[in-house]
Amino acid sequence: MLYLILSILCSTSLVVILRLFSNYKIKTEYAIVFNYGVCCITGLIAMEDISMLKEIPNWNGWWICLLLGLGFTFIFTLVGKSTKLLGIATTSIAFKLSFIIPTIIAILFYGDTLTLYKVIGILCALVAVYFITYEKVESTTEVEMNSLNETETKNAWLLPVMIFIGSGITDSVFNVIQRNYTPLHFDYIVTIMIFFGAFLSGMIIYGKNKEMYQWKNIVAGIVLGVPNFGSLYFLLQALKFTGYTPSTLFPINNLGVVGVSAIIGFFLFKETFSPKKIIGFILAITSIVLIGFL
Repeated sequence: MLYLILSILCSTSLVVILRLFSNYKIKTEYAIVFNYGVCCITGLIAMEDISMLKEIPNWNGWWICLLLGLGFTFIFTLVGKSTKLLGIATTSIAFKLSFIIPTIIAILFYGDTLTLYKVIGILCALVAVYFITYEKVESTTEVEMNSLNETETKNAWLLPVMIFIGSGITDSVFNVIQRNYTPLHFDYIVTIMIFFGAFLSGMIIYGKNKEMYQWKNIVAGIVLGVPNFGSLYFLLQALKFTGYTPSTLFPINNLGVVGVSAIIGFFLFKETFSPKKIIGFILAITSIVLIGFL
């Protein structure tokens, strides 16, 4: 249970850290690049048998992991923008509800059982995304609002939708890699290669910008990278030692992240919860319970 709690806390800390970046005028996209570099290094340190890296050239899944890393960079950047504009709770709900997309794909292509509870859960998730999306931008401070242009503010509602769809797609691709391209004992190599792909794509996109190499962006990347790797590492450890099956563990993890994020957003950042957002939150919880536990 300790590993599961640590995974939930690490996952929640990511959106909290991203939310704080604007207070220190940190460029989110630059910090995210260094964050993935830290994830690579941390992953290498955590590997029990580093000699397995020699097997990568003979593995036919490495290029898919690198491409998936590009998707990770894109989604994580959107998460950073969304936490600043729409708050921690809204972003976490959109992020964690995306699990219904790989659920639908598993039903359509991998023979997973479709039950009435899953149908209702999927519908609840879609409606929840609607309710948390059409919100006024209320989470930003006056200083932050002044730094945003009118287009960013007006189109902020698109961010949770893009996070929901994009994260669902990346999770689905990750599931394909796990099912079809991951040899035995290759779990760490898969995650390290994805992190490396994210770091590499970030360097290609932003590496020429001198501003990126300011110390504040590097330090922010380190601060973000450690819990980012921890969220995945502790989740993998929880799968090994808690006795929960993945179909039970992942919903519990998602519930924990959504719940803790909402509490932190309310008490620490004074985020407001309109009737629509409350309905969306309740529907999100309902969706996770229906799909994960019934």
